[in-house]
Amino acid sequence: MRYLRRVFIVLAAGAFFIAWSAAQKVETVNGTRVVHNEKGGAWGASPQVKIELVRKIGGLDEPDPNLSFAAPYDVVRDSAGNIYVLDTRDKCVQKLDAEGKFLISIGRGGQGPGEFQSASSLDIDAADNLFVFDAIGRKIEVFSSDGKPLNTIKFETPSVGTIRRLKSRQFIKGGRLLLRDVMEGSRKLPKLLSIIDRDGRTLTTFCEATDYKDPNVNSSANSILFDRDAHENIVVGFLYQNRIDKYASGGTLTWRADRHLNYGTGVIDKGFIKRDEGGTSIQAPKMNMVSLGIAADGAGRIWVNTYNRQMSPEELGESITIGGVTRATKRPGIEKTDIYKLEIFDPAGILLGDIPLDHLAHGLRIFGDALFIWDAENAAVYQYKIVEIS
Repeated sequence: MRYLRRVFIVLAAGAFFIAWSAAQKVETVNGTRVVHNEKGGAWGASPQVKIELVRKIGGLDEPDPNLSFAAPYDVVRDSAGNIYVLDTRDKCVQKLDAEGKFLISIGRGGQGPGEFQSASSLDIDAADNLFVFDAIGRKIEVFSSDGKPLNTIKFETPSVGTIRRLKSRQFIKGGRLLLRDVMEGSRKLPKLLSIIDRDGRTLTTFCEATDYKDPNVNSSANSILFDRDAHENIVVGFLYQNRIDKYASGGTLTWRADRHLNYGTGVIDKGFIKRDEGGTSIQAPKMNMVSLGIAADGAGRIWVNTYNRQMSPEELGESITIGGVTRATKRPGIEKTDIYKLEIFDPAGILLGDIPLDHLAHGLRIFGDALFIWDAENAAVYQYKIVEIS
């Protein structure tokens, strides 16, 4: 299909609208804006932002035991510029100063107040109170900036993934469909996100899952990460789908976008779920991963940590399957690579451009002009500065 700059088609009295531009096809179907971004972006050869490395924190060769992370998997920054790194394997949060020097350790493994079993996400409020999402414990642990436990928010229902706190003191939470919730094929798939009040009660749910007609695939393929912008719009990135959603603060879908990828997103292998007298064996589906993080900056732009290409068999390393579960047993050490890049979208879902990365990238957060990317495999956190190009 040839793309023209300003061509509009309206069918059925405005029910279906298409606009073609140089790099996008935009549709409005049933009131929802859908953006199909072609290869490249609106900035072309004249990008308007760049990133500059400020520091690398941690790493496999880090001599300071307080910065020798086991598996960093989220980062927040407070009003004073202090940095909080969630170490999921060591079950603690390491608080660092603005220069990346260790200050204190917050929380520990356990089930009591100020403890967590499987923390997966952090957030912070205007008073610098820290919120730690414990999926297995069905709770959020709240700490003061000096590490004192303040409160525990317990959930009505189990959940995994991410949290974001709203100005109303409510929370958005979600991440993926639990397998037990999708085993009954006749049931409508649950929504992927919920808004809960300060007592853990669910107020509303939103974000439709894609139905692959297979419970094993539905559970994995609908895994998401999300963020909220300064106006509390919610942006959602899908780990295995070529899909980015934006929702208004109450959960109404504003637009949906996709973009050109250098690989496919179909189901390669559905995996299996087998039950017998010995128990249940599960092999996860095989699909190409698309993205591992999403964040909104102060200008409302949306940054997506995505794959430039898929890993080769040599990069994936060796694996073994036991009881139907496949696990990596040996992976080559990768520090420098062209696997990942950052895509930048405008607030309306138009792809602006991308920035290549030369290291592994398993997630990102943005606070002001500070961009944090973590590499869980090499136990490092990269801090970049976002620089506007005039």
